[in-house]
Amino acid sequence: MTSVRGDINWQGRNILIVEDDQICFSYLDVLLRPTHVTIFHALEGQQAINLCNAHPEIEIVLMDVRLPGMNGLDATRVITSIRKDLPVIAQTAYASEDDQKAAYSAGCWDFIAKPIPANDMIKMIKKYLEREKEN
Repeated sequence: MTSVRGDINWQGRNILIVEDDQICFSYLDVLLRPTHVTIFHALEGQQAINLCNAHPEIEIVLMDVRLPGMNGLDATRVITSIRKDLPVIAQTAYASEDDQKAAYSAGCWDFIAKPIPANDMIKMIKKYLEREKEN
């Protein structure tokens, strides 16, 4: 399978990864680093809210649903109430139809199940970064 990363250069673009599991974060970090995107990292929901407030340059949030403290769905509700145009993509190992509905109800723009296929994640992020460029 051919990688969709190709010659992607997202230098100057900013993504927040909200992930408490170091292995899952490292996977996303390794996946995205070749694109030259700037990565912010939060370990739990309240920290994600704080980063979104402090860094208006964050353009996409990759939100784990199951987090210690404030969970990802509650954090998404707060983030999207403050920054309505900020895409939040739920990423979770819990991928039932009910889990997807809960994510969308919380304000997530999209949903991807773990383990996350690399090409699927790149395509999803690209869709939202290109949307941002057009506006």
